[in-house]
Amino acid sequence: MEVEILGCVVKVRPDDADRDVAQTVIALVNRETAQLKQARPSLRDTDVAVLVALKMATEKVKLEQEFKTAVFKLEKSISTAADRLNRV
Repeated sequence: MEVEILGCVVKVRPDDADRDVAQTVIALVNRETAQLKQARPSLRDTDVAVLVALKMATEKVKLEQEFKTAVFKLEKSISTAADRLNRV
């Protein structure tokens, strides 16, 4: 499938299993770029692309950190529960 983002046409060939994810990502990028261009119409397309990439990367890193924190808390809870069971 061909996708146009900020005037750049890109061919995307996702696996059948990833087609829905690809379409969701494309819609998200288009929505973010449109919002930024509306808020700051004087920005060049390259600036918009970089700012959107930075925003999405920041969100990804934050989610990864939150996930790691949740996993560590879960591991600690499991360890604590196992220790209590072993004492009984």
